[in-house]
Amino acid sequence: MSRPQYGTPTPAATRPPPSTTQQSPARPPATQRFSRKAIWSLVLSILWLGGLGSVAGIMLGVSARREIASTGDRGAGTAAAGIVVGVITLLFAVAYWIFVAMHAGGSTGGGGGGY
Repeated sequence: MSRPQYGTPTPAATRPPPSTTQQSPARPPATQRFSRKAIWSLVLSILWLGGLGSVAGIMLGVSARREIASTGDRGAGTAAAGIVVGVITLLFAVAYWIFVAMHAGGSTGGGGGGY
């Protein structure tokens, strides 16, 4: 019969004691903010307001992309969408105002489109 040597760990001695402190429940990771400039960029680009909303949407989109790059907020795709939609609606606004300028003149002279 062999005797255990003194100083050798037994299986019970190798286990850590049970924790007496209460662990806090797992928190969800902190969510990043969504850029409000990006949202307003898209909203103003859609509401073109005769072209003014498009220009404001483009400017806010560019500003939001710069801000998102420096702060790490969410919304880079929304800002890009605001810029793209802003450019498209600005082109429609320019075409609209050219059409209005060509066809809204009086019937007394040139520039009336031949009517």
